[in-house]
Amino acid sequence: MKVSELMTSPVYTVSSDKSVFYAAELMNEWRVGSLIVMDHGTVVGIFTSRDVRSTHPNRIVADAMTPDPITITSEFFIWDALKVMDQHRIKRLLIMEEGKLAGLVTREAIKMKLSEFMDSLTGFYRAPYIQSVGEAFLKKKQPFRLLFIDLNGFGNINKRYGHPFGDDVIREFSGRMASLVKEDRDFVCRYAGDEFVMITLADEAEVDRYIRLFSCSVFINNVAVSAAVGYVNGLEEPDFFSLSFREILRKASLLSTSAKPAHDEGSDEVYLR
Repeated sequence: MKVSELMTSPVYTVSSDKSVFYAAELMNEWRVGSLIVMDHGTVVGIFTSRDVRSTHPNRIVADAMTPDPITITSEFFIWDALKVMDQHRIKRLLIMEEGKLAGLVTREAIKMKLSEFMDSLTGFYRAPYIQSVGEAFLKKKQPFRLLFIDLNGFGNINKRYGHPFGDDVIREFSGRMASLVKEDRDFVCRYAGDEFVMITLADEAEVDRYIRLFSCSVFINNVAVSAAVGYVNGLEEPDFFSLSFREILRKASLLSTSAKPAHDEGSDEVYLR
């Protein structure tokens, strides 16, 4: 999901030479928590309710505003916008298009929307997240590598030890994955049940390392857990950009099935190859 789908537009503005009292009255009238400060058609700052509380009403907006606010474009993913907010410790981002103010997005709006994508058991995003990432990369012709990771014998684990223990397995395995990935190049989701999908911009050697590390068994109460991995390399796949993301995902899913050990149906172990 892009910030264009969440941003507020148009936004309310005030000039920097107005009084804080005047700006506060505008905010009350329009029922907004911030104003964009513009002088002669140029964005020079942002003025928030916090500035109202901390500044004498007779001062001018220029004295209270935050100058040179952080901006992004409407093509940012909402999760990337949240990272920018976290990095700069801010609650709002201005959306600029071709040098012009297009809108505003708030941390609160992003967090509310992201909660719809979040898997509560693993802390990973769910399938719509990875689909958005994959489709965006395909659209801009950005090659990537995709791993479809499917735990082996998970149904038998649930039957033998119960679903709460199965939840422990999912939580432990996803935590192991989270400890390995790099936020600037790896995108991970819990796709469904005991299946995970990773899109990565890492090189071949690093992907091989991921597969080797995932293939090492995780022991939970003496039960060994590993996974089968289907791997599609977008840098080598013929006609990669003619494929839809669904087709790429389907291919990786089938490869993960063929990678499962022959004894999978009767085993409580998971192997990654």
